[in-house]
Amino acid sequence: MLWRAYALLSHGGDRFGLGSVGLGSWRMPAFPPASRKADDVLKVLEEADTAIWSASALSACAESGLLARLGQPATTGELALALSLPPALVKSLLDALAALGFVTWENDRVLASPALMPFTSPEGTETFRAALRAPLLQTEDFRRKIKTGTMHLDGWSHTDDAIIEAQGSLTRHWTTRALPKLKFLPGLVPRLETPGAALLDVGAGAAGLSIALCRQFPHLSAVALEPAPHPAEIGARHVRQAGLGDRIAIRRKRVEDLQEDKTFDLAFLPQMFLPDAVIEEAVQRIYRALKPGGWLLVAALSHKGPGMTSAVNRLKNLLWGGNTRDVAHIKPLLESTGFDPVIRAPGRQSLRMICARRPNLRDLP
Repeated sequence: MLWRAYALLSHGGDRFGLGSVGLGSWRMPAFPPASRKADDVLKVLEEADTAIWSASALSACAESGLLARLGQPATTGELALALSLPPALVKSLLDALAALGFVTWENDRVLASPALMPFTSPEGTETFRAALRAPLLQTEDFRRKIKTGTMHLDGWSHTDDAIIEAQGSLTRHWTTRALPKLKFLPGLVPRLETPGAALLDVGAGAAGLSIALCRQFPHLSAVALEPAPHPAEIGARHVRQAGLGDRIAIRRKRVEDLQEDKTFDLAFLPQMFLPDAVIEEAVQRIYRALKPGGWLLVAALSHKGPGMTSAVNRLKNLLWGGNTRDVAHIKPLLESTGFDPVIRAPGRQSLRMICARRPNLRDLP
């Protein structure tokens, strides 16, 4: 079956945040708590310090313009002059990139390695910058709220333009990378290429997904649901700037209030932003809103297990509004709603996709 091929091929390496740019995960071995020593705590703190400063150094490479200039060989002095930065600082940033195998040196001139080269383009630099800016800004906001006693588990509530824009850039990047994989979902691409094709983009934020898909499929129109006023304003501005105002409608509406019936060919649901109280109703509303044979793509943070990565994903899920719900909770919900098949993408990536189809009428018993 074609959908089985999709399950084998889909979403390898689709990761966002620090893991996607080469920073290894820092974790202590799984020893019983009684065997831990004070030195073990200090070791973790030292590794955390290195991880934080590594992320900041990589972010500085993108924010300063250094990354964009590594597409052509240059000396440290030439880069420092072009960027109006102290040569010693430029050398330190280049050392950080070299430690990760991201640059090569020849005759005192530095150049992006083949792996980093795609990120020296304007689009690549934007993706690199966003992949670091989004977690750095969000974790700083988290730290500030904890310190001031203003932390509330009320879901994604950021109003900082930089955070919203960074998250939108990541969404566009993810969508662009995922486009070739849509062909493995039976019937989906032909539907999206047909006049009258329609997309439902839940929790659209800066509208990155809607814009990317509408650019790819000229006959596609989109309804982008974003109830938060500020992200909706930014999304509407991006839609206008993309010249897609006649094809993408930004609605300040919640998915649990969706009334459409058999309207959409494709829907996207980032379920980690929805509280437990509404997730079941949201899935049922989307099922009804899809045309028979239409597909739902559900994004989920994979966080089963005792490791640090799993713990961090549980924390993000909690802060973003999805409580500690994970892939294991979502798949049965989709199946009980009537979706068939329900395909869980393989792999161990932090961001996992579940693909579910509303059966065609002829498929029903």
